[in-house]
Amino acid sequence: MHVRRWILLMLACVAASACYPIRDTSKAPALRRLAAEQAPRRAVLVLPGIGDNLDSLQAGGIGDAIRAAWPDADVVLVELTIGYYKDGRAMPDLHALVAEESGRHAEVWLVGASLGGMGALLYDAAYPCEVDGIVLLAPYLGEDATLRQIRDAGGLARWQAPPAATPDAGNWQGQLWRRAKVWASGGGDPRVWLAWGADDKFAPNMPLLLPAVPPSHVVAGDGVHAWRSWTPLARQAFAMAAREPRSPRSACPTP
Repeated sequence: MHVRRWILLMLACVAASACYPIRDTSKAPALRRLAAEQAPRRAVLVLPGIGDNLDSLQAGGIGDAIRAAWPDADVVLVELTIGYYKDGRAMPDLHALVAEESGRHAEVWLVGASLGGMGALLYDAAYPCEVDGIVLLAPYLGEDATLRQIRDAGGLARWQAPPAATPDAGNWQGQLWRRAKVWASGGGDPRVWLAWGADDKFAPNMPLLLPAVPPSHVVAGDGVHAWRSWTPLARQAFAMAAREPRSPRSACPTP
């Protein structure tokens, strides 16, 4: 029942298309590496939206936008499609990739749009403080009932979070928001950036997450729920991050 509910929730989160990539989740997600233009110092792992595959991620221009701001970044497009979440493989497979890239680079970042933004936040709930930065592009933050509970409580600060647990199909929304509440405890996690467009269908939900992100790390502009809007917003976020001193991983708020 939990798995079926998970599928329905994920399908409901995107109204644009009934078709989405299906992959053999018995294997690790397919990758496409876009090499740094300078000696690589960091890796940026890009997590897809629900309708994306490797070709659409690359065509959306996110890799070029990241490398324009950070020429020392290897960009890794990760085809972490909905099946990996459904089968419980998303977080372990992503963790293995983060560990691999950490062995090659001084920094590892996650960037995710929509479903991928949800995945990046869930990763930090499952494996806190394992990455150096997280860029969320209009992330999917849960079903309306969960968001209503947070609003009705008076916002993230007043919402009563559940005890920490490994995210799964039955508890993932509570664990996602529990981690966001931890981010908010110190005025926003300095590793985290949040961007969305004014006409994005998830725009009404983004203010709920604002306490978890430093105000200077919020990029709001024009745009819709698509890479043609997310890529320019991400370019701004990475350019701004390039001008900031890097926060040590020890600054990450622990559970």
